[in-house]
Amino acid sequence: MSEPSQATPREAGDQASSQGGGGAVMGTHPTARPRNGISKEEEEEIMKEVCVNNGISYNKVSNGGEDSNRVLSLEIFFSGYPKMVGLNMFPNLRTLVIINQSGLQRIEGLNSCPKLTELWVCECAIQKIEQVHYLKHLHKLYLYSNKIRVIENLEALTELEVLWLNQNEILNIENLQGLSKLKQLNLAENKIEKIGHTLDSSQHLEDLNLSGNRISSLKDLTHLMRLPHLKSLSLKDPLYSPAPVSLLCNYATHVLYHLPALTRLDTYEVSSKTMTEVAETTVLKKKMYYNMRIRTVYRNMAQVIEKMQTYQQHLLHFPQERLRALISVLKEMENSDITHEYDQPNVTSNTVNSDNQQMDLQKLSSSPLFTAKLEAVRERVKKWEKKCAEIEWFYEEMVSRFKESASTLVNRMVVELESGGNVRYEEGSPSDLWFTSCHDLVLSRFCASDYREHGIVAIKIRRIIRLHNRILRNRFDEKLTSIVDDPEGEYYISNRSVGYKKLLEYLFWMWDPALSGGTLEPERVLEEGFMDADNYLKLGRDGAVPLSNSLSLADRHRINHLIQKNRGKDTQELCPFKYGQLVISKVYLGKNAKVMDDKMIQQQSYSKLDSVYRPRKMCIRQEKNILNLESAPCECSSRQCEWYIFDRDLVLPEYIVEYEYVTKMHAKSPFAAFNDVLLDNKDSSYPSPPPLEEDKGIDSDVLNMEPQSKQRPRLISLTDELLLKLTMEQELEHIMVLNLHGNGLTRLKPLQPLRSLRRLVVSFNELTRLDELAHMGLEQLDASFNKITTLEGLKGLNKLKMLDLSWNKLTNTKDELSLLRKHTPNVTALDVRNNPWQKAYNLRLRIIGRLKSLSVLNRIPVHESESSSALRVAAGSRISQVSLLTFSRTDQSRPRSLSLLSTSQIMCAMSRNKPERVNDHDTHWYSKITALNLDGQHITKLSNLEKLEHLKYASFNNNDITKIEGLDHCHKLEELSIENNCITKVEGLSKISSLRRLSLGLNYITTIDNSGFQSLVHLHYLALDNNELTTIVGLQNCTPLMELYVGNNRMANIRDVFHLKGLGNLVILDMYGNPVANDNDNYRLFVIYHLRTLKALDGTAIEAAEGNNAKDMFGGRLTPDFVAEKLGHSNFLDVREVDLPSSGIRIVDLGARDVFLNLRSINLEHNNLTSFSGLIYLPNLRVLCLNHNRIECVMPKPKQPSKSKTTLTGNQATLRNGADLFNQDSSLNPVLENLEVLHLGYNCIKDMAALQLSRLTGLKALFLQGNEIQKVEGMEGLHDLRELVLDRNKIKNVCETSFNNQWNLQELHMEENRLRELANFNCLENLQRLYLGSNRIQEVIELENLDGLHNLIEISVVNNPAWSLVKAARRHLHRPLLVYRLKNLMVIDGIPVTEEERAKAELYFMDQQELEFGLKGSLLNSYEPGLAGVVAADGSLPGIGQYKAQVPVKVTNMQLATSPLWNGSIFYDDTSAAQDIAQRVQLLPGGGRRRSKQNGEASNQPAPLGRTNTMYQAGCGGTGGYGGFAYTNSGNRAQFYLNQIPYVATQPSQTAEYVEWLTRYNQNVESRMNNNRNNRK
Repeated sequence: MSEPSQATPREAGDQASSQGGGGAVMGTHPTARPRNGISKEEEEEIMKEVCVNNGISYNKVSNGGEDSNRVLSLEIFFSGYPKMVGLNMFPNLRTLVIINQSGLQRIEGLNSCPKLTELWVCECAIQKIEQVHYLKHLHKLYLYSNKIRVIENLEALTELEVLWLNQNEILNIENLQGLSKLKQLNLAENKIEKIGHTLDSSQHLEDLNLSGNRISSLKDLTHLMRLPHLKSLSLKDPLYSPAPVSLLCNYATHVLYHLPALTRLDTYEVSSKTMTEVAETTVLKKKMYYNMRIRTVYRNMAQVIEKMQTYQQHLLHFPQERLRALISVLKEMENSDITHEYDQPNVTSNTVNSDNQQMDLQKLSSSPLFTAKLEAVRERVKKWEKKCAEIEWFYEEMVSRFKESASTLVNRMVVELESGGNVRYEEGSPSDLWFTSCHDLVLSRFCASDYREHGIVAIKIRRIIRLHNRILRNRFDEKLTSIVDDPEGEYYISNRSVGYKKLLEYLFWMWDPALSGGTLEPERVLEEGFMDADNYLKLGRDGAVPLSNSLSLADRHRINHLIQKNRGKDTQELCPFKYGQLVISKVYLGKNAKVMDDKMIQQQSYSKLDSVYRPRKMCIRQEKNILNLESAPCECSSRQCEWYIFDRDLVLPEYIVEYEYVTKMHAKSPFAAFNDVLLDNKDSSYPSPPPLEEDKGIDSDVLNMEPQSKQRPRLISLTDELLLKLTMEQELEHIMVLNLHGNGLTRLKPLQPLRSLRRLVVSFNELTRLDELAHMGLEQLDASFNKITTLEGLKGLNKLKMLDLSWNKLTNTKDELSLLRKHTPNVTALDVRNNPWQKAYNLRLRIIGRLKSLSVLNRIPVHESESSSALRVAAGSRISQVSLLTFSRTDQSRPRSLSLLSTSQIMCAMSRNKPERVNDHDTHWYSKITALNLDGQHITKLSNLEKLEHLKYASFNNNDITKIEGLDHCHKLEELSIENNCITKVEGLSKISSLRRLSLGLNYITTIDNSGFQSLVHLHYLALDNNELTTIVGLQNCTPLMELYVGNNRMANIRDVFHLKGLGNLVILDMYGNPVANDNDNYRLFVIYHLRTLKALDGTAIEAAEGNNAKDMFGGRLTPDFVAEKLGHSNFLDVREVDLPSSGIRIVDLGARDVFLNLRSINLEHNNLTSFSGLIYLPNLRVLCLNHNRIECVMPKPKQPSKSKTTLTGNQATLRNGADLFNQDSSLNPVLENLEVLHLGYNCIKDMAALQLSRLTGLKALFLQGNEIQKVEGMEGLHDLRELVLDRNKIKNVCETSFNNQWNLQELHMEENRLRELANFNCLENLQRLYLGSNRIQEVIELENLDGLHNLIEISVVNNPAWSLVKAARRHLHRPLLVYRLKNLMVIDGIPVTEEERAKAELYFMDQQELEFGLKGSLLNSYEPGLAGVVAADGSLPGIGQYKAQVPVKVTNMQLATSPLWNGSIFYDDTSAAQDIAQRVQLLPGGGRRRSKQNGEASNQPAPLGRTNTMYQAGCGGTGGYGGFAYTNSGNRAQFYLNQIPYVATQPSQTAEYVEWLTRYNQNVESRMNNNRNNRK
């Protein structure tokens, strides 16, 4: 690359040659000389030509005059300048250009040109950079297209800004530290493989070109982040060949993320912010994904360790029980008198002091039987302690193995992330073809005879992983292609497709632990490939990549190392090398031969070979025969050999095989079954604990030895008398030794009166505290084998020397050690074994550091080395100035790194910007700290952080912190990590509102409610895994949260998920390891359904199919979880009402009967239910609203086996539709026996019989409006029904059996149906209200069918053809008929019946009873047919017969004008009468449809007579309808009573006129009848 304002050197040469001047274009010299054999004459000729071509007079400059000083630029192109001569003639030269001088091999003569600022020596044969140190003022140096191998001798060029070394043979970037002003560096087309930290000193570098080099790792490019001014980077410059790294996936994204300040990448403009933002977003998603996977691995590891701890406790149970029994006897023998009938003298004295007791004990201890038993008990205790120690050792070994496995998995994930996906690990399964092939290959190269000495009989393949390393594969393919395509090679053209493939082989490789860094070598090989030959030689091995075609040969170094390591252990494994890992590599063997004994294996010894091999016998000849390979050779041994490949590029690792040797004998480790458990989020079964040993008499031989201890009464409390009796003292003050071993004491009485007490034994009791011992002069205290949970009351024991607290329940390490340090400062012997301590891994050093006088801890002496280590641990337990200066950084910006560590860890690892303290009084350095990493410093308290006002990133992992505090002044804190500590409560976060990431895993947190999370408005990452949480209440307001990790807690309620529904940004959730994830079926689908924004759950990405399955399973289901979500709690016994309209519910599953025991009312309108399934388990349900659903039946009938079809005809069909339905429904069991109100409106119901309504035996109100019912049936079991609504259906008639069992029915609504007749209503003897408006009743005579409804007080027959299609003057005639026939009727068509109207109706019908009905009826039919539909036959109106219209009438217009006689108004004689009628209408029994009061306000006016479709319940104390529901069709309807004419006269004269008109009318009818009779004759 070149500067924009300057032509390239080659272009400059072209211009010089075309112009014929300005540059020294040298021709071929006539005589050829050696490179150092230029004579003075030849040099003079060369300079003359140079001067001529540059327009300079040679004579003038050769004399050294003014003309030589004026020459500032000199250009020499093409050949003819074999040596840099004559430069002393130009002392003021500023620019020197020498191009295309093939004979020029050295840079020289520059000492004569110290003022040079620009030097070009290009396209020559320069092999070394030299003499440039004379050029102190050099700004630009161009040395491209030479043969330079090393960058050197540039330290003096402090002013250099441009350096071009492209197209050379440079292997490494080095020696650039002195070029502090370097801005442009071109190293294209060299042999550089790594960048590393070589450019860290070039802080002003702006342009870097590394195209055409061998850089292949994206990870290596991250080192360029330390170049803050880098603007242009080229790795794929079109002028050069591309570097391998530029051909990798995600190359541009990787570069743009790490170098956001770039403006040009590979000569393309990349200054757009959009490109950088896209790269940053992509990387952020990748980091979130891999962080989730890594936390999943650690979460699974923690879960496995927890299972192993449970398993360990199970294994330790029996040995510890035996230890308790033995130690109890041991302490009894050591601390109390032992009597025996033949060697214990009788003590007759009542007073025996402690001296006499000691003498007796000494006499007894000298007894051979006593000594023998004591030694036997101690030996048996040691045996069981060894057993426990062995179990613990195997446990620790297995934990270590799991941690190593987790570390390997995590490292591989990090490699995948940092390589941009160019290194990828694929888990194999038996269904993969490559898995089977690899499996068979390993088995074919295993020979059991090689391992006969160790009892190994087979091998088990546990896992096979396929490695996809694009970097190594490209390198392998390029190398192999270069060999195959070599024109001089034997595989060129014709044979290449077949011949070279025969030399491809798969060989084994395993790491050698004896090599330095051997434990890390496997992972390095998988990422970067094998070491080259030179590195193997430096390690003292053969100079080639060692491989093998035999598993035993490949594994022999590891086996030897582990056997030697196992020999020095107290507990030894039978097969310490049982588990191994093998790398299978594809290898090109090429030309190969057998190794010669007299030659070292290296390329120089076999220059014409690609590889060599060493047979099996040669491999073990000079090595110790670990596997006994020569003792019993197998036939396959002749094929086993080791291979050595000289070129590492021809070795491609492809597979990783994890295997296990199968031995004849079972492993000694009881945890061996856990080896099959995987940590990569796959379901694994945990082994069940073995059955407990129950042989409690196993130690009876020792315990029953003589002498036997004296049986003593078991004490549960202490008194002064008991103390004196036990010690055989007369006064309490004389007691010096008190033995209370083996009693049932739960607490000690205050022992302060025992002023002389020095030794106290209270072992094997039930004590939980030691408060009663405060401020005593005790010197020895044995409180072992109790239930002590705290030492808070143990105060003021300054004289205590020996303290035994073993086998108790002490947990809080920090608090208990602080109490011991403060109140027992002089203790010299302490035993705290077998307590469930928190973070017990470093407990010994912490105790020694706190108790300075301690000499024996847990029966092990304290050494000086331990004391010094403990002091260092104690010194670091508090945050000091030294720790702040050491572990903090002052960087202002967060480093762009793909590392998944915390920001503070990354900055402290990458940055060197530590705070500097000027003097002891300087405090400004506190405010400069931005990152603090105090991991693993044994800190117990967060303190001295008040001055860190600009702290942004802090990490306190792996400490002993018990409380979050001291961060109130760190207002700018963005990341906080306090994992693996002893925190029990989340607090102290309210004032750090800038927090974005919070990690609190591996603590003891029990709750997060009221923890201040609502104030963390920027928090998007929260880790609370591996704690003791039972709920996540408290996170519902953390709306910015994107990642939440709460795995391995104690959450058991699946409804906790509802607290997360408001987190609209949540994309990653981990709840695995909680009981909620293990104990709930379909847990995963449940969470996916309720948290729609999730992209990953429990470490696994959510597939689209899972989302669909979740919708199918939980969509539209009314479950307790759904109700809990809506109500905000799960106290279902307190739920009285549930209102869930328009919720898309299609299935009801509310669990057992006792879940919603007190539920009274439920509204499920506008859903998709088809039956009552799930609702029948609500035993106390009173009101159920299911309007606007798809109800077909109460309970769906089980499918019956198909039977032969029979045809029912005639009477059989009638019987089937009638009485058989009753018999069929009666066989169904009743459900919802307490249900009183049921709303089933608008469900498209067609068949009432199919509804199974008879099963609802307690029903009192049934609403079926707005359906498609044609027949009223299926209500045989509804004996208590009071109200029935059948409006807006398609009912044509009422059959005989429709209302047979509804004798309690009081209100019936059948408006807007298709009724033509009113038969079969008389069985409703208690009916009080009947609404039949808007039907198709054609004849008034149908009203006579209602004569049996003696209790009817209200009826509505408005808008029926019988009285709405006649003349206005005749419309009122049905009203007096109803008033006359139904004596208790009070309201007709919404209009009250007055007493006056009732009297007039009775008067009229009494006057007409003498007329002849039949004759007048026939005359009426012939004279005025239209009146047949108005008046009734059978004597209702005398002289009027029945008439049926012959032609259907269609109503197109209705006149609602008032009749001359009936003006449509109601008049009351006085106010009291009006109020009386209004009250009668309002207080109608059984639930009326009208109210005279609205909104609870009283009115003095008469009740309004308008009607709506809203139903109310009167007398229930509420404002709603029946059972609390208001039944409304579609708002208020238009009033239909305007055309109803009340039978009320306004004046007496009108009554007389009416009677006169009726008389004349009857006479006319009678005369017409006579005329018709005569005509017929």
